[in-house]
Amino acid sequence: MSTESFICLDGGQVNQIASDHHPEVTLSLVIPTFNEAENIPTLIRRLNHLLDENHISHELIVVDDDSPDKTWEIAREMTEEISSLRVIRRVGESGLATAVVCGWAHANGKFLGVIDGDGQHPPELLLDLLAQFDEEVEVAVASRHLPGGGVPNWSSMRRLLSKGAQALGLLLLPGTVGRVTDPMSGYFIVDRKAIADCDLQPVGYKILLEVLARGKINKVAESPYYFQLRESGSSKVRAIHYLHYLRHLLRLRVDPLRSQALVRYFSVSLMALIIDAAFFFWIFEGVGWNLTRSALLSGEVGIIFTILLLDLWTFAGRPARNFTDRFRRLLGVQIALGVLLVGRLILINALITWTTLEAFTVFLIVLIGTSPTGHLLGSRLTWRPTRR
Repeated sequence: MSTESFICLDGGQVNQIASDHHPEVTLSLVIPTFNEAENIPTLIRRLNHLLDENHISHELIVVDDDSPDKTWEIAREMTEEISSLRVIRRVGESGLATAVVCGWAHANGKFLGVIDGDGQHPPELLLDLLAQFDEEVEVAVASRHLPGGGVPNWSSMRRLLSKGAQALGLLLLPGTVGRVTDPMSGYFIVDRKAIADCDLQPVGYKILLEVLARGKINKVAESPYYFQLRESGSSKVRAIHYLHYLRHLLRLRVDPLRSQALVRYFSVSLMALIIDAAFFFWIFEGVGWNLTRSALLSGEVGIIFTILLLDLWTFAGRPARNFTDRFRRLLGVQIALGVLLVGRLILINALITWTTLEAFTVFLIVLIGTSPTGHLLGSRLTWRPTRR
């Protein structure tokens, strides 16, 4: 394994991380940079002091995309001062996510982490993230969306785009994006063995989604943090990054090996819809109950079926920690789908009154139109992780 303090790579992507690690290095922390010359010296010194003070063996790896402001050169000069620092300068290649994978591919640590180079991620949270690891946890994520976390100065538009991107991710990859409260976080640590020998192919500036989708991840832990104000320089986030995010989602969505959770999710939705419709037809036509009672009872049967299969099959990799956790999940789905069921009944009766369609036809139209929303809402409110 390479231990050079400075490496210059001229083009070419690195997609795989070897399983071997150096026994004397606990944490390899990658700092991807582009035009961060003003911020990088302070951040490196803070990180090195924090980890040394807490007796955590480490290496800091700056991966710079050939910054015009010579960030890589300033970092390289610091390698004489800080022995744990290594610098990689990429020429002819760019992108935050690929820079992180490049750094991990050259890392020696048991745990692989990433932190932004602009100082907006508080270094002190590294200790909390490392403390999250046990025999079950493979990834520890810093989240802005847990109680105690937040963002200080985002515009309404940026908040809207962030929420929209997360909602889109939940729609396309509910079994992946729904595992964390902050899927667009750029601050986390992963156990090396969870992504060793995986073919990582990230797009754009977010790497966590790739790790969750392609890694061998059974359990995720999260810790809240407050996004810090940038001391100097300007934000790198641009509209194009959201397009890269969409492209990344679609790439993962069509990968048959990584979309099993999505297949399970929509399979449950389809089966619940069929059972709901069949039960309604039997009660309404066979037993002779009125429209509202038939729709109410069949809807509740569909809810119970959905709850059982989502918990025991779709999200089986996210087991409940105790009875209270399982009860919270089941109650959450019942409430979410129960509220939707009431709205469905109102809509059914309204369409029966305003149109000449037959009752069963109206029921099917409303059922098909509302079921996807209900299942998405139910899973989001219940199987999303909570802080350990």
